[in-house]
Amino acid sequence: MKKNLTLDTNATSSAFGWDFQSNAAILMALKNIKELTSLKVEGDIEDIEIFLKDNKCIYLQAKSQKDPTPGNNTYTKLRDGLKTLINASNLAKYENLIYITNIKNPLKEKELDYYWGNDYIIYNYSELSDEAQKIVDRYIKAATEKYQLDVSKFNTNQLKLCAFPFFGENDETRYRIVRASVKKFINEAQVSDGLVDDLLSYWQNIFFQNSTKKKVNLDKEELVWPLVVLSASVSMDSPFFEDYDHGQIMEIKKKYGHYINKKSEQFEFVTRVSTDYRTFLKENKGLKGKKASQTFIDTQWSSYLSIVENKMVEPDINEGIIKLVLFQVLNNRFSIENVKKAANL
Repeated sequence: MKKNLTLDTNATSSAFGWDFQSNAAILMALKNIKELTSLKVEGDIEDIEIFLKDNKCIYLQAKSQKDPTPGNNTYTKLRDGLKTLINASNLAKYENLIYITNIKNPLKEKELDYYWGNDYIIYNYSELSDEAQKIVDRYIKAATEKYQLDVSKFNTNQLKLCAFPFFGENDETRYRIVRASVKKFINEAQVSDGLVDDLLSYWQNIFFQNSTKKKVNLDKEELVWPLVVLSASVSMDSPFFEDYDHGQIMEIKKKYGHYINKKSEQFEFVTRVSTDYRTFLKENKGLKGKKASQTFIDTQWSSYLSIVENKMVEPDINEGIIKLVLFQVLNNRFSIENVKKAANL
């Protein structure tokens, strides 16, 4: 019989299943943040696809249940999870294949409870005991026979099993492991802990907004840049505007406030300004601190005229818009650099 190499793994999941899958994607993206280039949820091949540098890829199959206690469906989920991972091995090169779940003991046997705990746990297949490996082997065989799969490219040395607590109606309980991972990332970025919940909610909303089409595709810049945005609030009442009359300030604030914030949050533009500013400092070593940044803004603002697309804007307002965008970028450059360093951007 001909082997089936192209299984349909994109079946519609329950709301809880989508929630688990989305949060598992956030968690695994953060666990690989230094090497991450992008991630997909409900990708072309697997539930979660983590793309790393050097064209490496991790494929994850997510299986969950509201009650995380092992039960009658535990082995069925394991078999079906291994089924799609075997399928993935036939469709693309991979660094690792991961079965990820919230089931407290995804191998079910009580004597194997010691493998699993109340935190994020991940094991290589090779780390498992002989007994545990036999269970995995049994369900690899079961999936292969039931679905007539080709296992010639399925390497158990690249197989991992992962479990983490994800249950309960209370958000603090359900999301505590993912939240802890977000907090660790924020701490590495030297950003206030007060933004942990805001950043997690932002990421979760990205997945929720895409839940109807069940596909999310984010590169690393899109994933981590909201942290810069959340930590980079600058008041339009800044002393920067002391040289502008009240009418000009109100005009800028009313018509262009959103544009200024949006522009000063864009990754490509922020990177350009930061690079230009470093060059400026090298060429003007006598300038330090606030004087350096103010001189850069005053002398270089016209280099960025193209950022204001509306040619009907009055010249003095135009200048104010550009200068405030530059001011916001420079004012937050240390936060920006810390985030970029934490994410290896």
